[in-house]
Amino acid sequence: MRIKVNRNYLWSNIFFDQLAECGLKYACISPGSRNTPLTYALSQNKKIKSFVIIDERSSAFFALGIAKQTNSPVVVVTTSGTAAAELYPAIIEAYQNRVPLIICTADRPAYLRNTGSNQTIDQENLYNKHVRLFCDTGLPKLEIKKVKMLKKIAGDAYKISSITDCGPVHINFPFEKPLEPNSFTDEIEEKLLLESLADEVLVDAKNEAAKIETKEIDKVISLFKKNNSGLITVGPGNFSSEFSANLEKFSAMFALPVFADSSSGLRFKANSISNLIENYDALVRCDSFSKIFSPKFILHFGRTLTSPKFDKYLQETLAKRFVINKYSDLFDSSKKSLLIRMDEAEFLNLLMQQKIADEKISYSSIKSLKLLNEKFAKVKSNVFNKTPKINEPEILLNVLNAVPPNSNLMIGNSLPVRDLDYFAAAINKNINIFQNRGVSGIDGITSTALGICAASKNPTYLIIGDLSFYYDINSLLIAKQYDIPLITILINNDGGAIFKFLPISEYKDVFEKYFITSTKLQFKKVVDAFDIDYKEIKDMQDLINHIKVSYARTKPVVFEIKTNADYSLSLRKKYWKNANKIIENYVRTYEN
Repeated sequence: MRIKVNRNYLWSNIFFDQLAECGLKYACISPGSRNTPLTYALSQNKKIKSFVIIDERSSAFFALGIAKQTNSPVVVVTTSGTAAAELYPAIIEAYQNRVPLIICTADRPAYLRNTGSNQTIDQENLYNKHVRLFCDTGLPKLEIKKVKMLKKIAGDAYKISSITDCGPVHINFPFEKPLEPNSFTDEIEEKLLLESLADEVLVDAKNEAAKIETKEIDKVISLFKKNNSGLITVGPGNFSSEFSANLEKFSAMFALPVFADSSSGLRFKANSISNLIENYDALVRCDSFSKIFSPKFILHFGRTLTSPKFDKYLQETLAKRFVINKYSDLFDSSKKSLLIRMDEAEFLNLLMQQKIADEKISYSSIKSLKLLNEKFAKVKSNVFNKTPKINEPEILLNVLNAVPPNSNLMIGNSLPVRDLDYFAAAINKNINIFQNRGVSGIDGITSTALGICAASKNPTYLIIGDLSFYYDINSLLIAKQYDIPLITILINNDGGAIFKFLPISEYKDVFEKYFITSTKLQFKKVVDAFDIDYKEIKDMQDLINHIKVSYARTKPVVFEIKTNADYSLSLRKKYWKNANKIIENYVRTYEN
Protein backbone atom coordinates (compact mmCIF):
# COMPACT_ATOMS: atom_id res chain seq x y z
CA MET A 1 0.00 0.00 0.00
CA ARG A 2 1.37 3.38 -1.00
CA ILE A 3 0.55 6.59 0.93
CA LYS A 4 0.72 10.17 -0.32
CA VAL A 5 2.76 12.53 1.89
CA ASN A 6 4.54 15.85 1.92
CA ARG A 7 8.18 15.00 2.48
CA ASN A 8 8.93 18.21 4.43
CA TYR A 9 6.11 17.67 6.90
CA LEU A 10 6.85 13.96 7.39
CA TRP A 11 10.54 14.76 7.85
CA SER A 12 9.72 17.35 10.55
CA ASN A 13 7.22 15.05 12.21
CA ILE A 14 9.79 12.22 12.47
CA PHE A 15 12.27 14.57 14.14
CA PHE A 16 9.89 15.97 16.76
CA ASP A 17 8.27 12.61 17.48
CA GLN A 18 11.71 11.26 18.29
CA LEU A 19 12.48 14.24 20.54
CA ALA A 20 9.15 13.74 22.33
CA GLU A 21 10.05 10.09 22.86
CA CYS A 22 13.33 11.24 24.45
CA GLY A 23 11.35 13.42 26.86
CA LEU A 24 11.09 16.84 25.23
CA LYS A 25 8.06 18.77 26.52
CA TYR A 26 8.34 22.40 25.37
CA ALA A 27 8.91 24.34 22.16
CA CYS A 28 8.96 28.03 21.23
CA ILE A 29 7.99 28.95 17.67
CA SER A 30 8.33 32.24 15.79
CA PRO A 31 6.11 32.55 12.70
CA GLY A 32 7.64 32.30 9.24
CA SER A 33 7.18 30.71 5.84
CA ARG A 34 10.17 28.43 5.40
CA ASN A 35 9.66 26.89 8.86
CA THR A 36 6.06 25.89 8.00
CA PRO A 37 6.82 22.13 8.10
CA LEU A 38 8.49 22.43 11.52
CA THR A 39 5.71 24.61 12.89
CA TYR A 40 2.91 22.38 11.60
CA ALA A 41 4.57 19.23 12.95
CA LEU A 42 4.86 20.78 16.41
CA SER A 43 1.26 22.00 16.28
CA GLN A 44 0.13 18.41 15.83
CA ASN A 45 2.36 16.91 18.51
CA LYS A 46 0.32 16.27 21.66
CA LYS A 47 3.37 15.56 23.82
CA ILE A 48 5.02 18.95 23.23
CA LYS A 49 3.57 22.23 24.50
CA SER A 50 4.30 25.02 22.04
CA PHE A 51 4.46 28.77 22.66
CA VAL A 52 4.08 31.07 19.66
CA ILE A 53 6.29 34.14 20.10
CA ILE A 54 6.59 36.77 17.36
CA ASP A 55 10.00 38.18 18.32
CA GLU A 56 12.74 35.58 17.77
CA ARG A 57 15.09 37.11 20.33
CA SER A 58 12.40 37.05 23.02
CA SER A 59 11.43 33.52 21.97
CA ALA A 60 14.96 32.22 22.52
CA PHE A 61 15.29 33.86 25.93
CA PHE A 62 11.82 32.64 26.91
CA ALA A 63 12.94 29.11 25.99
CA LEU A 64 16.07 29.71 28.06
CA GLY A 65 13.86 30.45 31.07
CA ILE A 66 11.80 27.28 30.60
CA ALA A 67 14.97 25.23 30.29
CA LYS A 68 16.38 26.77 33.47
CA GLN A 69 13.22 25.99 35.40
CA THR A 70 12.73 22.44 34.11
CA ASN A 71 16.40 21.42 33.71
CA SER A 72 15.45 19.91 30.36
CA PRO A 73 15.91 20.88 26.69
CA VAL A 74 13.53 23.28 24.96
CA VAL A 75 13.15 23.50 21.17
CA VAL A 76 13.36 26.91 19.48
CA VAL A 77 12.05 27.13 15.89
CA THR A 78 12.62 29.97 13.41
CA THR A 79 12.46 30.62 9.73
CA SER A 80 15.54 31.36 7.62
CA GLY A 81 17.66 34.50 7.26
CA THR A 82 18.05 37.16 9.93
CA ALA A 83 15.34 35.46 12.00
CA ALA A 84 17.93 32.79 12.81
CA ALA A 85 20.49 35.46 13.72
CA GLU A 86 18.09 36.97 16.29
CA LEU A 87 18.52 33.84 18.43
CA TYR A 88 22.24 34.35 18.89
CA PRO A 89 22.29 36.34 22.20
CA ALA A 90 20.27 33.66 24.01
CA ILE A 91 22.37 30.90 22.43
CA ILE A 92 25.56 32.51 23.73
CA GLU A 93 24.04 32.82 27.21
CA ALA A 94 22.89 29.19 27.10
CA TYR A 95 26.35 28.06 25.94
CA GLN A 96 28.20 29.91 28.70
CA ASN A 97 25.70 28.91 31.39
CA ARG A 98 25.20 25.33 30.13
CA VAL A 99 21.45 25.60 29.57
CA PRO A 100 19.95 22.97 27.20
CA LEU A 101 18.37 24.40 24.04
CA ILE A 102 17.68 22.64 20.74
CA ILE A 103 17.78 25.30 18.03
CA CYS A 104 15.90 24.33 14.87
CA THR A 105 16.40 26.76 11.98
CA ALA A 106 14.56 26.35 8.72
CA ASP A 107 16.64 27.10 5.64
CA ARG A 108 16.53 27.51 1.89
CA PRO A 109 18.25 24.73 -0.05
CA ALA A 110 22.04 25.02 -0.07
CA TYR A 111 22.10 25.53 -3.85
CA LEU A 112 20.37 28.93 -3.37
CA ARG A 113 23.17 30.41 -1.28
CA ASN A 114 25.08 33.27 -2.88
CA THR A 115 22.52 33.55 -5.69
CA GLY A 116 20.58 36.57 -4.42
CA SER A 117 17.64 34.35 -3.50
CA ASN A 118 15.31 36.08 -1.06
CA GLN A 119 15.85 35.53 2.69
CA THR A 120 18.81 33.23 2.08
CA ILE A 121 22.03 33.42 4.09
CA ASP A 122 24.71 30.86 4.84
CA GLN A 123 23.33 29.09 7.91
CA GLU A 124 25.97 26.37 7.91
CA ASN A 125 27.14 26.27 11.54
CA LEU A 126 25.79 29.79 11.98
CA TYR A 127 26.48 29.84 15.73
CA ASN A 128 29.90 28.26 15.32
CA LYS A 129 31.73 28.22 18.68
CA HIS A 130 28.62 28.70 20.82
CA VAL A 131 26.85 25.38 20.31
CA ARG A 132 27.69 21.88 21.55
CA LEU A 133 26.57 20.25 18.31
CA PHE A 134 25.76 21.37 14.78
CA CYS A 135 24.05 19.26 12.16
CA ASP A 136 22.56 20.10 8.78
CA THR A 137 19.97 17.45 7.94
CA GLY A 138 20.17 18.10 4.21
CA LEU A 139 17.05 18.18 2.08
CA PRO A 140 14.49 15.59 3.22
CA LYS A 141 14.90 12.18 1.61
CA LEU A 142 12.29 9.56 2.37
CA GLU A 143 14.60 6.56 2.51
CA ILE A 144 14.96 4.18 5.44
CA LYS A 145 18.65 4.99 5.83
CA LYS A 146 17.96 8.74 5.92
CA VAL A 147 15.02 8.37 8.29
CA LYS A 148 17.21 6.41 10.73
CA MET A 149 19.85 9.13 10.42
CA LEU A 150 17.28 11.84 11.27
CA LYS A 151 16.07 9.97 14.36
CA LYS A 152 19.67 9.56 15.49
CA ILE A 153 20.23 13.31 15.08
CA ALA A 154 17.20 13.97 17.29
CA GLY A 155 18.42 11.53 19.95
CA ASP A 156 21.94 12.95 19.87
CA ALA A 157 20.61 16.52 20.10
CA TYR A 158 18.60 15.66 23.20
CA LYS A 159 21.33 13.73 24.96
CA ILE A 160 24.18 16.12 24.18
CA SER A 161 22.20 19.25 25.08
CA SER A 162 21.00 17.92 28.42
CA ILE A 163 23.53 15.34 29.61
CA THR A 164 26.88 14.67 28.01
CA ASP A 165 27.85 18.26 27.09
CA CYS A 166 24.99 20.36 28.41
CA GLY A 167 24.15 23.47 26.38
CA PRO A 168 22.61 24.58 23.08
CA VAL A 169 22.70 22.47 19.93
CA HIS A 170 21.82 23.61 16.40
CA ILE A 171 19.97 21.59 13.78
CA ASN A 172 19.53 23.25 10.38
CA PHE A 173 16.62 22.09 8.16
CA PRO A 174 16.76 22.99 4.45
CA PHE A 175 13.37 22.70 2.70
CA GLU A 176 12.19 23.00 -0.88
CA LYS A 177 8.64 24.07 -1.68
CA PRO A 178 5.87 23.00 -1.36
CA LEU A 179 5.88 23.33 2.43
CA GLU A 180 2.25 22.61 3.42
CA PRO A 181 1.27 19.11 4.64
CA ASN A 182 -1.48 18.55 2.04
CA SER A 183 0.76 19.53 -0.88
CA PHE A 184 1.79 15.97 -1.59
CA THR A 185 5.29 15.42 -2.95
CA ASP A 186 5.79 11.64 -2.59
CA GLU A 187 4.11 8.27 -2.41
CA ILE A 188 5.74 5.99 0.14
CA GLU A 189 5.38 2.37 1.15
CA GLU A 190 3.75 1.51 4.46
CA LYS A 191 7.08 -0.05 5.52
CA LEU A 192 8.73 3.36 5.42
CA LEU A 193 5.85 4.91 7.34
CA LEU A 194 6.35 2.34 10.10
CA GLU A 195 10.08 3.07 10.11
CA SER A 196 9.28 6.75 10.63
CA LEU A 197 7.72 6.04 14.03
CA ALA A 198 9.84 7.11 17.00
CA ASP A 199 12.26 4.57 18.43
CA GLU A 200 11.87 3.71 22.08
CA VAL A 201 14.74 5.20 24.02
CA LEU A 202 16.07 5.18 27.54
CA VAL A 203 17.99 8.38 28.11
CA ASP A 204 20.58 7.74 30.83
CA ALA A 205 20.68 10.77 33.13
CA LYS A 206 24.27 10.00 34.10
CA ASN A 207 26.95 12.14 32.53
CA GLU A 208 29.11 9.61 30.73
CA ALA A 209 31.81 12.24 30.12
CA ALA A 210 32.43 12.84 33.83
CA LYS A 211 35.30 10.45 34.46
CA ILE A 212 37.12 10.55 37.77
CA GLU A 213 40.60 12.02 37.42
CA THR A 214 42.40 10.30 40.27
CA LYS A 215 45.76 12.10 39.90
CA GLU A 216 44.20 15.51 40.47
CA ILE A 217 42.07 14.27 43.36
CA ASP A 218 45.13 12.73 44.99
CA LYS A 219 46.76 16.17 44.92
CA VAL A 220 43.80 17.65 46.80
CA ILE A 221 43.82 14.83 49.35
CA SER A 222 47.57 15.15 49.90
CA LEU A 223 47.34 18.90 50.44
CA PHE A 224 44.28 18.47 52.60
CA LYS A 225 46.04 16.06 54.94
CA LYS A 226 49.05 18.35 55.32
CA ASN A 227 47.13 21.54 56.03
CA ASN A 228 43.44 21.97 56.74
CA SER A 229 43.43 25.77 56.35
CA GLY A 230 41.17 26.02 53.35
CA LEU A 231 38.26 27.85 51.79
CA ILE A 232 35.26 26.73 49.75
CA THR A 233 33.87 29.11 47.14
CA VAL A 234 30.62 28.55 45.27
CA GLY A 235 29.68 30.65 42.27
CA PRO A 236 26.47 30.76 40.22
CA GLY A 237 25.29 27.33 39.19
CA ASN A 238 22.52 24.79 39.12
CA PHE A 239 23.41 22.59 42.07
CA SER A 240 21.70 19.41 43.20
CA SER A 241 20.21 18.93 46.67
CA GLU A 242 22.81 16.20 47.18
CA PHE A 243 25.58 18.74 46.60
CA SER A 244 24.06 21.16 49.14
CA ALA A 245 23.74 18.39 51.73
CA ASN A 246 27.30 17.17 51.15
CA LEU A 247 28.64 20.71 51.28
CA GLU A 248 27.07 21.26 54.70
CA LYS A 249 28.52 18.00 56.04
CA PHE A 250 31.94 18.56 54.50
CA SER A 251 32.38 22.20 55.56
CA ALA A 252 31.21 21.42 59.10
CA MET A 253 33.40 18.31 59.35
CA PHE A 254 36.58 20.22 58.51
CA ALA A 255 35.66 23.72 59.80
CA LEU A 256 35.91 25.24 56.34
CA PRO A 257 34.24 28.59 55.58
CA VAL A 258 31.94 28.74 52.55
CA PHE A 259 31.89 31.90 50.43
CA ALA A 260 28.70 31.41 48.42
CA ASP A 261 27.71 33.81 45.65
CA SER A 262 24.07 34.80 46.00
CA SER A 263 23.37 33.44 42.51
CA SER A 264 24.42 29.98 43.65
CA GLY A 265 21.15 29.88 45.58
CA LEU A 266 22.86 28.37 48.64
CA ARG A 267 22.06 31.36 50.84
CA PHE A 268 18.35 30.78 50.44
CA LYS A 269 17.95 27.02 50.90
CA ALA A 270 15.53 25.64 53.50
CA ASN A 271 18.45 23.78 55.11
CA SER A 272 21.18 26.27 55.88
CA ILE A 273 24.93 25.79 55.61
CA SER A 274 26.33 26.45 59.06
CA ASN A 275 29.71 27.79 57.86
CA LEU A 276 28.25 30.08 55.20
CA ILE A 277 29.87 33.54 55.09
CA GLU A 278 27.57 35.64 52.90
CA ASN A 279 29.35 38.95 53.56
CA TYR A 280 32.62 37.79 52.02
CA ASP A 281 32.73 40.73 49.59
CA ALA A 282 33.01 43.19 52.47
CA LEU A 283 35.75 41.05 54.01
CA VAL A 284 38.02 40.93 50.97
CA ARG A 285 37.64 44.68 50.35
CA CYS A 286 39.83 45.25 53.40
CA ASP A 287 43.60 44.99 52.90
CA SER A 288 43.96 43.65 56.43
CA PHE A 289 41.74 40.65 55.78
CA SER A 290 44.74 38.41 55.06
CA LYS A 291 45.95 38.95 58.62
CA ILE A 292 42.80 37.23 59.87
CA PHE A 293 42.43 34.52 57.26
CA SER A 294 44.90 33.24 54.70
CA PRO A 295 43.84 29.88 53.22
CA LYS A 296 46.37 27.42 51.84
CA PHE A 297 43.93 26.02 49.29
CA ILE A 298 40.58 26.93 47.72
CA LEU A 299 38.00 24.47 46.43
CA HIS A 300 35.74 26.16 43.89
CA PHE A 301 32.37 25.04 42.51
CA GLY A 302 30.19 26.76 39.91
CA ARG A 303 30.95 29.78 37.76
CA THR A 304 33.17 32.67 38.80
CA LEU A 305 31.84 34.74 41.68
CA THR A 306 30.04 38.03 40.97
CA SER A 307 32.27 40.11 43.24
CA PRO A 308 35.13 41.85 41.36
CA LYS A 309 36.83 42.44 44.72
CA PHE A 310 36.94 38.72 45.34
CA ASP A 311 38.37 38.19 41.86
CA LYS A 312 41.14 40.64 42.74
CA TYR A 313 41.69 38.74 45.99
CA LEU A 314 42.11 35.53 43.98
CA GLN A 315 44.73 37.14 41.77
CA GLU A 316 46.78 38.04 44.83
CA THR A 317 46.37 34.96 47.02
CA LEU A 318 49.03 32.27 47.10
CA ALA A 319 46.47 29.59 47.91
CA LYS A 320 46.36 26.62 45.59
CA ARG A 321 43.03 26.62 43.76
CA PHE A 322 41.03 23.67 42.49
CA VAL A 323 38.01 24.05 40.21
CA ILE A 324 35.64 21.09 40.35
CA ASN A 325 32.89 20.41 37.82
CA LYS A 326 31.82 17.52 35.62
CA TYR A 327 32.59 19.33 32.35
CA SER A 328 36.10 20.66 33.12
CA ASP A 329 34.99 24.26 32.60
CA LEU A 330 37.76 26.62 33.67
CA PHE A 331 36.28 29.29 35.93
CA ASP A 332 39.44 31.17 36.79
CA SER A 333 40.66 34.21 34.87
CA SER A 334 44.19 33.73 36.26
CA LYS A 335 44.29 30.23 34.71
CA LYS A 336 46.22 29.02 37.75
CA SER A 337 43.63 26.55 38.99
CA LEU A 338 43.86 22.82 38.70
CA LEU A 339 40.76 21.42 37.03
CA ILE A 340 39.08 18.33 38.42
CA ARG A 341 36.50 16.76 36.14
CA MET A 342 34.04 15.18 38.53
CA ASP A 343 30.50 15.52 39.80
CA GLU A 344 30.57 18.08 42.61
CA ALA A 345 28.55 16.03 45.09
CA GLU A 346 30.63 12.91 44.45
CA PHE A 347 33.85 14.88 44.94
CA LEU A 348 32.80 16.09 48.38
CA ASN A 349 31.64 12.62 49.33
CA LEU A 350 35.03 11.20 48.33
CA LEU A 351 36.92 13.74 50.47
CA MET A 352 34.73 13.02 53.48
CA GLN A 353 35.89 9.42 53.36
CA GLN A 354 39.51 10.45 53.96
CA LYS A 355 41.07 9.88 57.38
CA ILE A 356 42.15 13.21 58.81
CA ALA A 357 43.09 13.51 62.45
CA ASP A 358 40.89 15.86 64.51
CA GLU A 359 43.92 17.62 65.97
CA LYS A 360 44.81 18.95 62.50
CA ILE A 361 41.53 20.79 62.23
CA SER A 362 41.65 24.42 63.37
CA TYR A 363 38.43 26.20 64.35
CA SER A 364 39.88 29.66 64.97
CA SER A 365 39.45 30.95 61.42
CA ILE A 366 35.83 29.95 61.04
CA LYS A 367 35.02 31.48 64.44
CA SER A 368 36.60 34.80 63.42
CA LEU A 369 34.83 34.88 60.08
CA LYS A 370 31.46 34.08 61.63
CA LEU A 371 31.90 36.82 64.20
CA LEU A 372 32.74 39.40 61.53
CA ASN A 373 29.89 38.15 59.37
CA GLU A 374 27.43 38.81 62.21
CA LYS A 375 28.86 42.29 62.83
CA PHE A 376 28.46 43.16 59.15
CA ALA A 377 24.82 42.03 59.22
CA LYS A 378 24.07 44.58 61.97
CA VAL A 379 25.84 47.36 60.09
CA LYS A 380 23.93 46.44 56.95
CA SER A 381 20.60 46.77 58.72
CA ASN A 382 21.52 50.15 60.20
CA VAL A 383 22.78 51.58 56.92
CA PHE A 384 20.09 50.44 54.48
CA ASN A 385 16.91 49.95 56.52
CA LYS A 386 16.99 53.09 58.65
CA THR A 387 17.03 55.75 55.96
CA PRO A 388 14.62 58.57 55.09
CA LYS A 389 14.49 57.64 51.40
CA ILE A 390 14.11 54.38 49.49
CA ASN A 391 17.45 52.94 48.39
CA GLU A 392 18.24 50.11 46.00
CA PRO A 393 19.81 47.55 48.40
CA GLU A 394 16.87 48.12 50.79
CA ILE A 395 14.41 47.19 48.02
CA LEU A 396 16.14 43.92 47.35
CA LEU A 397 16.51 42.96 51.02
CA ASN A 398 12.83 43.64 51.71
CA VAL A 399 11.68 41.69 48.66
CA LEU A 400 13.65 38.66 49.87
CA ASN A 401 12.02 38.93 53.29
CA ALA A 402 8.51 39.39 51.86
CA VAL A 403 8.31 36.68 49.20
CA PRO A 404 6.79 33.35 50.30
CA PRO A 405 8.88 30.18 50.69
CA ASN A 406 9.62 28.20 47.52
CA SER A 407 9.34 31.29 45.33
CA ASN A 408 11.36 31.80 42.14
CA LEU A 409 13.47 34.96 41.90
CA MET A 410 15.03 36.04 38.61
CA ILE A 411 17.63 38.69 39.29
CA GLY A 412 18.60 41.22 36.61
CA ASN A 413 22.19 41.98 35.68
CA SER A 414 24.15 45.16 36.39
CA LEU A 415 23.20 46.53 39.84
CA PRO A 416 20.44 44.13 41.03
CA VAL A 417 22.63 41.01 40.88
CA ARG A 418 25.51 42.85 42.55
CA ASP A 419 23.32 44.15 45.35
CA LEU A 420 21.98 40.64 45.86
CA ASP A 421 25.52 39.32 46.16
CA TYR A 422 26.92 42.14 48.28
CA PHE A 423 24.08 42.49 50.75
CA ALA A 424 21.64 39.53 50.79
CA ALA A 425 21.69 37.60 54.03
CA ALA A 426 21.06 33.88 54.43
CA ILE A 427 17.31 33.21 54.54
CA ASN A 428 15.95 29.70 55.08
CA LYS A 429 13.01 29.99 52.68
CA ASN A 430 14.09 27.80 49.78
CA ILE A 431 13.99 30.68 47.31
CA ASN A 432 15.05 29.50 43.85
CA ILE A 433 17.50 32.02 42.38
CA PHE A 434 17.83 32.40 38.61
CA GLN A 435 20.26 34.57 36.66
CA ASN A 436 21.73 35.12 33.22
CA ARG A 437 25.35 35.33 34.33
CA GLY A 438 26.76 33.32 31.44
CA VAL A 439 27.79 36.52 29.72
CA SER A 440 25.95 38.93 32.04
CA GLY A 441 24.03 40.72 29.29
CA ILE A 442 21.00 42.90 29.96
CA ASP A 443 19.14 41.57 26.91
CA GLY A 444 16.33 39.07 27.40
CA ILE A 445 16.08 39.30 31.20
CA THR A 446 12.28 39.71 31.27
CA SER A 447 11.77 37.04 28.59
CA THR A 448 13.84 34.59 30.64
CA ALA A 449 11.83 35.35 33.77
CA LEU A 450 8.59 34.82 31.87
CA GLY A 451 9.84 31.41 30.68
CA ILE A 452 10.67 30.45 34.27
CA CYS A 453 7.23 31.57 35.44
CA ALA A 454 5.41 29.80 32.60
CA ALA A 455 7.03 26.47 33.49
CA SER A 456 6.57 26.75 37.26
CA LYS A 457 3.64 26.54 39.65
CA ASN A 458 5.47 28.64 42.25
CA PRO A 459 5.24 32.45 42.51
CA THR A 460 7.90 34.03 40.30
CA TYR A 461 9.47 37.45 40.88
CA LEU A 462 11.79 39.53 38.72
CA ILE A 463 14.00 42.35 40.04
CA ILE A 464 15.24 44.42 37.11
CA GLY A 465 16.73 47.82 36.31
CA ASP A 466 15.19 50.35 33.96
CA LEU A 467 17.66 49.89 31.07
CA SER A 468 17.29 46.11 31.14
CA PHE A 469 13.51 46.47 31.26
CA TYR A 470 13.59 48.85 28.28
CA TYR A 471 15.85 46.51 26.35
CA ASP A 472 13.30 43.68 26.51
CA ILE A 473 9.99 45.57 26.22
CA ASN A 474 8.83 43.20 23.46
CA SER A 475 8.58 40.44 26.06
CA LEU A 476 5.55 42.14 27.64
CA LEU A 477 3.51 40.83 24.73
CA ILE A 478 4.34 37.27 25.84
CA ALA A 479 3.20 38.08 29.37
CA LYS A 480 -0.11 39.42 28.07
CA GLN A 481 -0.58 36.75 25.39
CA TYR A 482 -0.28 33.85 27.84
CA ASP A 483 -1.40 35.59 31.07
CA ILE A 484 1.89 34.68 32.75
CA PRO A 485 1.68 35.93 36.37
CA LEU A 486 5.22 37.27 36.62
CA ILE A 487 5.66 39.86 39.38
CA THR A 488 8.18 42.45 38.19
CA ILE A 489 9.92 44.87 40.56
CA LEU A 490 11.26 47.57 38.26
CA ILE A 491 13.97 49.68 39.91
CA ASN A 492 14.16 52.91 37.92
CA ASN A 493 17.30 54.86 38.80
CA ASP A 494 17.22 56.76 35.52
CA GLY A 495 19.92 55.09 33.45
CA GLY A 496 23.08 53.04 33.71
CA ALA A 497 23.87 53.59 37.39
CA ILE A 498 26.27 50.64 37.34
CA PHE A 499 28.77 52.89 35.56
CA LYS A 500 28.91 55.15 38.64
CA PHE A 501 31.16 52.47 40.16
CA LEU A 502 33.75 52.97 37.42
CA PRO A 503 36.59 55.53 37.22
CA ILE A 504 35.01 56.99 34.05
CA SER A 505 32.32 58.53 36.29
CA GLU A 506 34.85 61.21 37.25
CA TYR A 507 34.76 62.58 33.69
CA LYS A 508 31.44 64.37 34.09
CA ASP A 509 31.32 65.96 30.62
CA VAL A 510 31.44 62.54 28.93
CA PHE A 511 29.87 60.39 31.63
CA GLU A 512 26.33 61.76 31.69
CA LYS A 513 25.94 61.75 27.90
CA TYR A 514 27.68 58.54 26.88
CA PHE A 515 27.32 56.21 29.88
CA ILE A 516 24.25 57.03 31.99
CA THR A 517 22.00 57.21 28.89
CA SER A 518 18.73 57.92 30.64
CA THR A 519 15.70 56.86 28.55
CA LYS A 520 13.29 59.34 30.22
CA LEU A 521 10.54 56.84 29.43
CA GLN A 522 7.25 56.83 31.32
CA PHE A 523 7.07 53.11 31.96
CA LYS A 524 3.46 53.30 33.09
CA LYS A 525 2.44 54.21 29.56
CA VAL A 526 4.60 51.45 28.12
CA VAL A 527 3.11 48.82 30.43
CA ASP A 528 -0.42 50.14 29.87
CA ALA A 529 0.08 49.75 26.11
CA PHE A 530 0.36 45.99 26.68
CA ASP A 531 -2.69 46.01 28.97
CA ILE A 532 -0.65 44.78 31.94
CA ASP A 533 -1.27 45.83 35.55
CA TYR A 534 1.03 48.58 36.80
CA LYS A 535 1.60 50.39 40.07
CA GLU A 536 4.21 52.92 41.12
CA ILE A 537 5.53 52.20 44.63
CA LYS A 538 6.55 55.23 46.68
CA ASP A 539 7.35 53.79 50.11
CA MET A 540 8.87 50.56 51.33
CA GLN A 541 5.93 49.36 53.39
CA ASP A 542 3.68 49.68 50.34
CA LEU A 543 6.07 47.43 48.40
CA ILE A 544 6.19 44.86 51.21
CA ASN A 545 2.41 44.76 51.41
CA HIS A 546 2.03 44.22 47.68
CA ILE A 547 4.70 41.51 47.57
CA LYS A 548 3.10 39.61 50.44
CA VAL A 549 -0.22 39.25 48.61
CA SER A 550 1.08 39.04 45.04
CA TYR A 551 1.71 35.26 45.19
CA ALA A 552 -1.98 34.69 44.48
CA ARG A 553 -1.98 36.70 41.26
CA THR A 554 -3.09 35.07 38.01
CA LYS A 555 -1.95 37.90 35.73
CA PRO A 556 1.35 39.79 35.28
CA VAL A 557 2.07 43.00 37.15
CA VAL A 558 4.84 45.61 37.17
CA PHE A 559 5.73 47.48 40.37
CA GLU A 560 7.94 50.47 39.54
CA ILE A 561 10.10 52.11 42.19
CA LYS A 562 12.02 55.27 41.34
CA THR A 563 15.31 55.69 43.20
CA ASN A 564 18.18 58.12 43.38
CA ALA A 565 21.30 56.34 42.14
CA ASP A 566 23.73 58.74 43.85
CA TYR A 567 21.97 58.36 47.20
CA SER A 568 22.03 54.56 46.95
CA LEU A 569 25.70 54.61 45.99
CA SER A 570 26.54 56.78 49.00
CA LEU A 571 24.89 54.22 51.30
CA ARG A 572 26.82 51.35 49.75
CA LYS A 573 30.06 53.25 50.30
CA LYS A 574 29.02 54.00 53.88
CA TYR A 575 28.45 50.30 54.54
CA TRP A 576 31.80 49.28 53.07
CA LYS A 577 33.56 52.00 55.06
CA ASN A 578 31.98 50.85 58.31
CA ALA A 579 32.73 47.21 57.51
CA ASN A 580 36.36 48.13 56.88
CA LYS A 581 36.57 49.81 60.28
CA ILE A 582 35.22 46.68 61.94
CA ILE A 583 37.91 44.56 60.31
CA GLU A 584 40.69 47.01 61.17
CA ASN A 585 39.58 47.10 64.80
CA TYR A 586 39.36 43.32 64.87
CA VAL A 587 42.88 43.00 63.41
CA ARG A 588 44.29 45.28 66.11
CA THR A 589 42.63 43.15 68.77
CA TYR A 590 43.69 39.98 66.97
CA GLU A 591 47.33 41.06 66.87
CA ASN A 592 47.37 42.07 70.51
